[in-house]
Amino acid sequence: MKHKYIHRFLEGELLKDTPPRAVVLYGPRRIGKSTLLEHLVTQTPCRWFNADLPGVSEELNFQTQGDVLNALLQGKAIVIDEAHKIADISSIVKLLVDANEKLKEPRQIFMTSSSAFYLIAIKESALGRVVSRQMWPFSLDEIAADSGWGNLIENIEHRIVYGMMPLVCEQPEQARAYLMDYCEGYLLRDFFDENVIKYPAKLRKLLKILAYSVGSEISYDSLAREVGLNRLTVEDYVDRLQKASLIRLCPSLSRNLANEIKKGKKIYFFDTGVRNALINDFSPLAARSDAGALWENFFFMERVKLHDNRRDFTEMYFWRTTDRRPKELDFVEVLDGKMRAFECKLSSSVKTTPHAKTFLEAYPGASVEIVSPKDCFRIFAGSESN
Repeated sequence: MKHKYIHRFLEGELLKDTPPRAVVLYGPRRIGKSTLLEHLVTQTPCRWFNADLPGVSEELNFQTQGDVLNALLQGKAIVIDEAHKIADISSIVKLLVDANEKLKEPRQIFMTSSSAFYLIAIKESALGRVVSRQMWPFSLDEIAADSGWGNLIENIEHRIVYGMMPLVCEQPEQARAYLMDYCEGYLLRDFFDENVIKYPAKLRKLLKILAYSVGSEISYDSLAREVGLNRLTVEDYVDRLQKASLIRLCPSLSRNLANEIKKGKKIYFFDTGVRNALINDFSPLAARSDAGALWENFFFMERVKLHDNRRDFTEMYFWRTTDRRPKELDFVEVLDGKMRAFECKLSSSVKTTPHAKTFLEAYPGASVEIVSPKDCFRIFAGSESN
């Protein structure tokens, strides 16, 4: 059954980025990368290379400049889907873009990848020829643009528990089964394909421990003891999981106060539904002991999506002091020296906290906003201007 297409805010940005350069759209599997590109090129003659199919690498194994030109002239756009699976993709992209620059009517060149591991190599080899754009599951403002903020806020607790993966949003009655299958079949598929992991079972155990640790400070030493690996291996695995866009680290902010946490870090999952599938718990938000942490994860990723869509280079931190009674703010966004902080609360009746007062005394030019699930539209509605 074909589902209604939901507009993605990256569409306009992708069209600005090409031609003559190539655009790599990357992010976890099954978040709609191919669907987005299909929508963009639907009215355009397009040559589509699906690297999941056998023989595609040979089609892109250019022997002459004429082969490169022929590939470009077969349509107004070229899409290389799951481009990281193509041998020597960096050289292929370089050849395509160099030839594209000489055309009177340059073609659009798009690539998708469920891996960020190859982006550095592609960028280094094809310097100045490639733009990379991170993609995530649906954002709140994308869903609201389709169905309205009223409907979205009415069902916000379901979104927080089951996440924002496209098929979850399109078929909510199948959400749990889909997410469990996703974690079993898709989540680590490319990760294991591209990384030589000596202890795959321990990596899966680490991922589950991280799922239980959402919203809490993590220590590589503690994780190493729990998983049964050395600290450096755990640190390497966490770094690789982040590069695969499966988790996101949030570091601590330390600028003004001597008693601020200097090297703290928290971890959040790219989608709360995927996180809940890892621990096999889809209890309603009101019945959960981890409801606050889950709302934190959801809110954090919505801010990440917003800033990545806008590519405004905003940095995100959490803030905590080392007092006997520590003060803490969930998130602090920093851009061009300006700070905007957020406290995530489950109840909309909370208007301020003593922690916010301490933070504003240390950073008088900053702002602090309390945000709950039922009033988050204040933060995200019209978010292109926030």
